[in-house]
Amino acid sequence: MNNGENVTLEAEEVDFAHTLTNLKTHTLPPKGFDARKASASALKSYGLPQRPDEKTFPALAAHWDKIFSRDDITYIKPEFKPMEELLPGLNRQHGPIDANSNNGTWSGSVVETPTTDTFKSISGLFNVADVAPMATTAGTYWMVSWIGIDGYGGNDVCQIGTVQYATLGSNGSVTKGCYAWTEWFPSSWVAIPNFQINFGDTISALLCIQSPTAAGFNMMNETTGVHTGFTFNAPKGTKLTGNTAEWIVERPGIGGVTSQLAAFGDIFFDGCTASTQSNKAFDAGSGILLNMVENSATVSTTTVENATMIKLVSAL
Repeated sequence: MNNGENVTLEAEEVDFAHTLTNLKTHTLPPKGFDARKASASALKSYGLPQRPDEKTFPALAAHWDKIFSRDDITYIKPEFKPMEELLPGLNRQHGPIDANSNNGTWSGSVVETPTTDTFKSISGLFNVADVAPMATTAGTYWMVSWIGIDGYGGNDVCQIGTVQYATLGSNGSVTKGCYAWTEWFPSSWVAIPNFQINFGDTISALLCIQSPTAAGFNMMNETTGVHTGFTFNAPKGTKLTGNTAEWIVERPGIGGVTSQLAAFGDIFFDGCTASTQSNKAFDAGSGILLNMVENSATVSTTTVENATMIKLVSAL
């Protein structure tokens, strides 16, 4: 390994060490715990979100109920690992949106608020889409599904979701994998390897902003009944602007270069709603719909199924 590579690795290790200090786990609820009957202080002590007001935010309350009404939840404390150790070189690679809402790396829905208001929560339920190589050229093809809260300009996004990949070998063999992850940019991506996911699983995600520098994250694998949650503090010097709520399929960067998008068929984001500090609710169906375009060809399109559900379709 040359000196330049050593410096890069050390920088990544230092970055993750700093990121790890910003991730806080919580005491797990006791066996038989029922979040619906728990006090606000008990929910807070376990790092669980408060139930949204049903009259003000009916969709968010329904999403909360969907997560915590089942009686077979297995709560786990998340383990964190640098994504670089699992998927070397993975990073954000967001490009500009043109006048037709086309984008080179994103497909999905983006909702914006006036600059006088900011988002305080976002929810979404999505399937871990199975993936395949988009072309016949050997290499690795990627997709990332996530929900997040961002600021105009996209320089302070906090997000949580899944990453899927399919590698086509020169002999025609295909290997695939998927992981759960989180990020508060500009910190590096963080994998949650003990929150196991499989292709076809349904994931519920809920992100609650506690302050411009702290957010609570909760994820439930609805297929397996496993739940994990944690608090993420913003990287040093970063404060969340919080003007946009986003439900996205992304083509990430690999080593600073935009990756090849994996074919994923259909993916649905359901229960997609966000609330603001002024107690207004916004659904994904009312947002700016983005289509992903590569070399003038549309590779992922977004349509509205209903107010809180969007559908993304990849070119095969």
